[in-house]
Order: sequence, then C-alpha cells, then structure tokens
Amino acid sequence: MMRLFGGQEPEEAVRKATMDLTAALYQKQINDFEFNEISELERDSFGRILVFTRFKSGDYDGQLLLIFTSVDSDGSFRASPKCYLEVRTASFGAGVEHHKIRNSWNCPIDSIPIF
Repeated sequence: MMRLFGGQEPEEAVRKATMDLTAALYQKQINDFEFNEISELERDSFGRILVFTRFKSGDYDGQLLLIFTSVDSDGSFRASPKCYLEVRTASFGAGVEHHKIRNSWNCPIDSIPIF
C-alpha cells in the first residue's frame, strides 16, 4: 500500500488502538469506519507513538494525527486529551510539528511544565 505521508505498517496493537480511539472520538462503532490508511510515523524516546490515519465514515472523509502515550500488547492505550489533530493534506508538515509540541514530544511523560 502506498502511504500518503510515509511511515510504516503499525504493530497490530497500535492498529487496534488507532481504530478504537478514532471510533471513540467520533462516538461511533468501529464497524462504522473504513480505514484507508493507518501509518506509524514516529516514536519518541519516551515511548510516545505518532500515528496518521485516513478513514471514511458515511459521507465523511477524515484524516487524523494521533499521539499515544503508550499502547499495550492487547491494544489498550493511554493518551492525553490533546492526543488528536484533524489535518489537511496541504498543511500536514506544520500539523505534525504543532501536534508534537502540543503533546510534549521527547519530554519525560510525567513532566509538568514550570511557568
């Protein structure tokens, strides 16, 4: 399969977590979605996983960037409230960088910013 923005085929657990989180975000069942692409784009040094997914649900075509704090082997996952970002093809690169900053990419997971 040709990946729109590169990346690699995710492990089955990451694939399941992506599908579960997408369904939860749109308050639908997994069966209501057709996932055209799920790509693991990157992992940071603290275990976060950056995923891109393209999907269709009814008449809606969507593209999301997701960041998981962790994914267990059974597909259960942890993610922050800012874990998702709807992206457009034209602004994908900027979206990735913005999303990584929002999710403290490459910072210790338990870190609390001091302001």
